Amino acid sequence: MRKSWFKRLLLSYMPVFIIVVTFIFFVFFQLFSVQSRSEALNANKTLSLQAMRIVDTSLKVIDNMIVLESINSEPLNNFFRASGGSDPYINIRAVQKLKELINYYPLIDSIYLVRNTDGYVLSDATNAYIGSYPDRTFIEEYQVSKIPKWTGGRSFEQFKMIGGKQVVSLVRGSPYMKNDLGMIVVNVSADSLNKLTEDMYESKVSFIQVKDASGRLLFGSEAAVEESELFSEYTSGYTGWKYGSGLVNGGYVNAISAMYNLWFAVGLIMIAAGFIWMIYVTRRNAKPIERIAERFSGYSLPVSGAGRPDEFAFIESAFDHILEQSTTYQEKYREDLHLRTRYLFHQLIEGQTEMSIEEWREEAARLNLPEPLDRFRLLIIEMDKYGDFCRKYTTGDQNLLKFTLRTVAGEIAMRLNIRIWSEWTSPSSLAVICFEREETDDREGEVLTRFAAQTLSWTEQNLKFTVTIGSGEAIYRIHDLPKSYKSAVEALKYKIVLGENRLIRSQDIAGTSNAEVYANLGEIRSIIQSFRMLNIGWEESYETWFKQLKGSLLTNEEIFNLMNYLLYNVGRELSDMNKDAYRRWVQEGLPLLTEMLDHGSSLEQLRFAIRQELSGLFESVRRQQEGRQYTTMIRDICKLIEQDYANPDLSLEMLGDRFQLNPKYISKLFKEHTGQRFVDFLIQVRMREAVRLLLETNASVQEIAERVGYTHAISFTRVFKRIMGAAPGEYRSDQLRKANG
Repeated sequence: MRKSWFKRLLLSYMPVFIIVVTFIFFVFFQLFSVQSRSEALNANKTLSLQAMRIVDTSLKVIDNMIVLESINSEPLNNFFRASGGSDPYINIRAVQKLKELINYYPLIDSIYLVRNTDGYVLSDATNAYIGSYPDRTFIEEYQVSKIPKWTGGRSFEQFKMIGGKQVVSLVRGSPYMKNDLGMIVVNVSADSLNKLTEDMYESKVSFIQVKDASGRLLFGSEAAVEESELFSEYTSGYTGWKYGSGLVNGGYVNAISAMYNLWFAVGLIMIAAGFIWMIYVTRRNAKPIERIAERFSGYSLPVSGAGRPDEFAFIESAFDHILEQSTTYQEKYREDLHLRTRYLFHQLIEGQTEMSIEEWREEAARLNLPEPLDRFRLLIIEMDKYGDFCRKYTTGDQNLLKFTLRTVAGEIAMRLNIRIWSEWTSPSSLAVICFEREETDDREGEVLTRFAAQTLSWTEQNLKFTVTIGSGEAIYRIHDLPKSYKSAVEALKYKIVLGENRLIRSQDIAGTSNAEVYANLGEIRSIIQSFRMLNIGWEESYETWFKQLKGSLLTNEEIFNLMNYLLYNVGRELSDMNKDAYRRWVQEGLPLLTEMLDHGSSLEQLRFAIRQELSGLFESVRRQQEGRQYTTMIRDICKLIEQDYANPDLSLEMLGDRFQLNPKYISKLFKEHTGQRFVDFLIQVRMREAVRLLLETNASVQEIAERVGYTHAISFTRVFKRIMGAAPGEYRSDQLRKANG
């Protein structure tokens, strides 16, 4: 048999290992080198550029200030325009101005003025003539050319006893542009400029060097710096100085780059070592697979594929067969276990077993069921309005909600330290066997009430439907379980009277008799008789009867029989009283109420629905009965209006006096029978006659108004225009014009 497992492992690991390791190796060091150098260059470029900008800005500020002062400063201009000799007052004011400038610009170390007319030099600290001034050489050099500029570094000695100081100087002629009266020399200490930039970098890591145009160091790092260590260098367009920056150990970054080849060699060595290690590990891991393949070498299952089968085909076919057999066995075992559990449950509650307590304990251990204790009790958790539940949810959702209900009941029982065993005995009923100990007799009612309350509350809040729990009596023998089950079923028969979403105990409904049923039949006949006589007191009798039903303990079946008896009598009486009402009852009311009975609606729901339907029928029948009494009267009123419409006094009050009825009641009857108000009907008759008179006679509007019952033509005109859309005269003219073409 070919050792394809070893080859497959080797060929699978090798490309991935080499590609991934090599890629990571080269990418890491390349990125590290490039990124390090790039970051160093960017940082130092920024440092040099920022230092140059700060220094140039500071010097430009001083330069601009000197220009402005040479133009606007009266003390300075007076000094340069003074004739030979020195006026103490002019000199004092000029010195004060120089000190103000030094105080305002801390970078300025000293300032002195040179007057060309007599060679007089005046500074903030001393005065002399050019011949005896310490800075004579510098003055004579720049007297020839007063082009404004900043000098390179030089030593300035104001007092010989103090010694010289390294400064850079700005030379400006006076007055501005002519430069013929003298010059202003501003000295800025190199140390002051150095302080501007030394806070911008860490001296232990980076450095800045600033050199003047001649290449002499002005300020910055004084140590010798190789060209390779300068990462950036800028030349100021304003001063001509060169700004360079770099790292103190700048050779370190270069060394990292130089070690790239070394790391490359190390990487190749690591790849070779990894390759050797991979061969070793692959060979060692392949040995167990080879041994397994040897054990399956005689396996006789057919293997797909041409050529000689390898170990993978043998292992795969063998394990597939084993897993298939194992899965089939587990499914059969679970199915059998579930069926045995349900079968045992039904045998116990139906009394079809002769099993003893000891045998039950053994069976419970095999089926992983709760162990029976001293006492038992049957509960039935019944879903309310199961028909609505089935219509609202699909089959899959129904099964999921039922599973949730059963699971939650088990969890609540576990929290309350109650042992239960539950099974579905019908699509809407979950039967529960509660196992209790003898010594818990005093806590029986409390624990059961808590279990029922928590189950009812959780179901209503989370599952959006309700359940009613029927509790059977406690029993002490296994063979009495059917008795407890039947008492729980019997308790649920009173759900329609006692209400849904509650616990009903078997002891709560004990002692009922059939006498109450026959008493309720008499109440129903009394209510129907009152309804037939159109007595409004039937509603009070109806409500009183339902209050009695709530207080009685009748089963669901007995309640349904009473409701059917009530509905039957209502239909029988309506068939004699009014055919229209009976037709409405048969087509609308009776189907609705029958459906509510079939779906187990509560007693309160039935009370409201039946009363609402009977109230509508009662009003309909009563109106029709009353209508038959006043139909002739309304017909006579209509005839009277059509005959006596010209009477201005024709009104509801007059009709009330004639027919001996309340005017408002006449108005109500008139609207019910004709569909119109009395006033609207009267106006309609009068306007019809007015139109006839306008078109067929030449009578005036006033005459026509009087003929149709209006004493004032204005009132007639207003009503006519509202009804016909035009005044009487306009209407007559329009109609005659249309008739004549």
